[in-house]
Amino acid sequence: MEIIHLITSLSAEQASPLVLLKFNREHWGIEIMHRHKDVTLGEDGYTNRSDNAPRNVFTILCFVFKILKSVSPSLTRAIERFQDDRNRAIRLFAGFY
Repeated sequence: MEIIHLITSLSAEQASPLVLLKFNREHWGIEIMHRHKDVTLGEDGYTNRSDNAPRNVFTILCFVFKILKSVSPSLTRAIERFQDDRNRAIRLFAGFY
């Protein structure tokens, strides 16, 4: 049996196995989303750090992410559908205004 340690601010009464499992699943859902945004869309490579630029880039990436997910559960496959036909991508984006 493997022992896993977890640091939390929950009391012993609040930290039931089901509650801890829910927190763990939510955490990894966020990590997976970040991985998609960084690996697929290169989010960590952006250098715009002043004024509202980071927030604007985040908003645009979320928009792109949502559109790509509407095309395919796999971001890579969704991007592959559009990389050779930019007019297809423009038509898709035009439907989201």
